Amino acid sequence: MLMDLLIGVPVLLGSLCFLAASVAMNRAGDAISRINVLSVATGLGMMLFIVAAFVHELRSGFHWITLVMALVAWGATVVVTSVASITLARAAYRADIVLDPRTGYDDLSGED
Repeated sequence: MLMDLLIGVPVLLGSLCFLAASVAMNRAGDAISRINVLSVATGLGMMLFIVAAFVHELRSGFHWITLVMALVAWGATVVVTSVASITLARAAYRADIVLDPRTGYDDLSGED
């Protein structure tokens, strides 16, 4: 019962992260805003899924290799989501996209 709760809660929270991100991406006005929303969802949501998967594997007993795999997956998620969001945003900006008028400022434009 407790294990089911420890697995289910992170899965539900991770799913809610992705649901909230999909709604926010639909409302975002430009590509850079969408990328920003997506990076948060993948970072937090995937970490919660990794925690749930680790707890699920604990049902068969604790193994150090499972802990190491979960920690590697956790670290890889942090690195990959950070690098991917920066790379995608830079590519979108260099493609001369039109920023949403609600965007307050553009530090990279060089205009004062």
